[in-house]
Amino acid sequence: MKDVLIRSVFGALFLMVVFTPFVYDVRHNANLLNLVFYVFTLLGTHELFEMGKKSTFKTSLKLPALLLVTMLFIPLLLQTAARFYPGLLNHPVLKFLNEQSDSVLAILITLWVMVILGIGIMSYWIFRKERIDFVFKNTFIFNFFYPVLPMWLLALAYTLSPGDTKVILLVVLLPIYLNDTLAYVFGRLFGKTPLIPSVSPKKTREGFIGGMIGAAVVMLTILYFTGPFDAKHALSMVGVSFLASILATLGDLFESKLKRSVNIKDSGNILPGHGGILDRIDAMLFVAPVLYVLLILI
Repeated sequence: MKDVLIRSVFGALFLMVVFTPFVYDVRHNANLLNLVFYVFTLLGTHELFEMGKKSTFKTSLKLPALLLVTMLFIPLLLQTAARFYPGLLNHPVLKFLNEQSDSVLAILITLWVMVILGIGIMSYWIFRKERIDFVFKNTFIFNFFYPVLPMWLLALAYTLSPGDTKVILLVVLLPIYLNDTLAYVFGRLFGKTPLIPSVSPKKTREGFIGGMIGAAVVMLTILYFTGPFDAKHALSMVGVSFLASILATLGDLFESKLKRSVNIKDSGNILPGHGGILDRIDAMLFVAPVLYVLLILI
């Protein structure tokens, strides 16, 4: 009972850290969430290199990896700071972001394609019988694709989105947490058939299906009360919800495979009852950058 309470409290705190700045951003067209993305990416990088130490390969370049994260996020953090200190809008970096919109859009699409290809490769690795600790042969390069590139792409797309468009992120994130919760409930109640026992013995097919359908039903209910509710919007919501659930499950399975390859239970211990930051954002890394960019483009 104590473990459940601890997990619930820190789970709620995590959601507050994500959604409090998000609500402010939607109301005031700010980009406070970039700071959260930056911290998550730093912590995820730290955890990945620590995981690499448990492998048979020598991991190095942790400090350069952290510096790379900071360099990539500096333009986005400047954009965040400019909301409170307008004088920063004259900074050369921000002038480029604001004036070269076509170039930035081309960069965004290129990064999006790279993330999709990366997710496709990592999803393939889930079903390999062999361990995937070979990724730690060069942790620096692997870290760029997981978690740096997905989080950076999400932050860049979020920064380029106007205030009213930022609400799309809620449509992307909510199915992730709904799927996670409902898959656990359905799995406990009806789960009999393991999904991929060699990777995650506790995940079941019944839980996966129940989480996916349950998340879609909840999202449709929200759409019904917030509108507009018609066949086009309903089908779009179901499609987004289903895709989010599938990608979230793949993200969770990939991190489980990664941890099993180095014989650890959690990526870290920063969140009691949950593990590390990678344990909390593994699904987000597969879902959010892909669906958010897709939705703002269309």
